[in-house]
Amino acid sequence: METERLFAAAKELIGARTDYPFEGDRDTAVFRHGAGKWFGICLYVPLKYFGEGAGSEYCLNLKCPPDLAQILCGTYRGVLPAYHMNKTHWITVRLHSDVPDEEIVKLLNLSYDLTLPRAK
Repeated sequence: METERLFAAAKELIGARTDYPFEGDRDTAVFRHGAGKWFGICLYVPLKYFGEGAGSEYCLNLKCPPDLAQILCGTYRGVLPAYHMNKTHWITVRLHSDVPDEEIVKLLNLSYDLTLPRAK
């Protein structure tokens, strides 16, 4: 999935915004709800995390129910337990992999829904 399409899909979610919270880092983008809670983060992941050589790849971390995460990790080579986050509740999606764009958009929407503030 091209990053422009991903960022456009995130922008379409009600109240969502993108920011760059890490000083001096214009590559790591965080998708947030209006209240500021994260529902996704785009970041460079070292290729060694995927068992590959040197360098890095731009990826997307999303919240995901553990049972679905297990299925996705078994279905797509481009979905793994999250890099640098809770590996039970978050996944890393390789944007240029075997994961269809439509599936990435569905997972983005799911992560948004899972991280919405709950009514008290």
